[in-house]
Amino acid sequence: MRASYAIGIDVGGTRIAAGLVERKGRLLKEAKALTPKTGPFGIIDAIIDLVNEVMEGTHAAEVAGIGIGLPAQIDFLKQTVEFCTNLPLAGVDVRSLVMSRVKHVVTLDNDGNCAGIGESRFGAAKGVRDFVMITLGTGVGGLLFLDGEPYRGSRGLGGEIGHMVIRLDGPPCPCGGKGHIESYLGRPALAEAGRTAAEAYTGTAIRDEAGGDVSAITAEDVVKAALKGDEVARGILLEAGAVLGEALVGVVNLLNPRLVVIGGGIGESCGFMVERAASVIEDEALAGRKDVSVVQAELGNDAGMLGAAAMAFDEYDSREGLHR
Repeated sequence: MRASYAIGIDVGGTRIAAGLVERKGRLLKEAKALTPKTGPFGIIDAIIDLVNEVMEGTHAAEVAGIGIGLPAQIDFLKQTVEFCTNLPLAGVDVRSLVMSRVKHVVTLDNDGNCAGIGESRFGAAKGVRDFVMITLGTGVGGLLFLDGEPYRGSRGLGGEIGHMVIRLDGPPCPCGGKGHIESYLGRPALAEAGRTAAEAYTGTAIRDEAGGDVSAITAEDVVKAALKGDEVARGILLEAGAVLGEALVGVVNLLNPRLVVIGGGIGESCGFMVERAASVIEDEALAGRKDVSVVQAELGNDAGMLGAAAMAFDEYDSREGLHR
């Protein structure tokens, strides 16, 4: 008998979300918590608490398993956390620690992969066999979906679009490299651009969004000011869109996807930034590739949860010899 439900967990730099999900992608119950700053075991405890909350009233036998998306490089074959830029999880045996307390099979993957799987199964990329997804949030993640399957590479570490080098000797990236996409498009980079503008007295609208405190400016303040029509904030995000487009030109030329999906909190709130990226791709991609569609993700903050749950269903069905 097929299990009816799975639990999807989306762990981010600022919050953790958990959902009880049906096979067709309907989110039945959801719980959220701020990501603890007390170290790895605080994060594990928060995950356990959220699992218990969304499972309340559901019989354990009805749950296929738990999928967890982490903002980290995951060795998918070994199910280990190899590197994690924004959370102290590198080398932590997240899978075993969670499984020891919830008694369900846990499957880990990169959060960008989970979001892409969610969009493939239930959202903007449903039915598309070749697409690329990039997520713009605290960090920059992504998924390569080739010939109907996520492409993870030899160890499951593939698809780190956010750490492609796009400008030699560019600004530092939180991972320790230079000139990566995340150096320009992650929340810290956009917030810094907003603070620089505010300090130069051109970004007064951005400063106002932060309550007049330049040091408190966040990426969301830049987005809010831009959406209200501030030209300085809009210019920051249009430049970010141009950088994104330049990076994606290389991806489109290399992989010839049918679709590019742009998600994450920043990507989904700034349609004009996505349009700027699309125009750069149209201008600069090689002949025969300009018909690629560039769209915003459809599932919003639920994409990671839904994709993680879909991954848990797939793991369960594989163990049980069932076919999707």
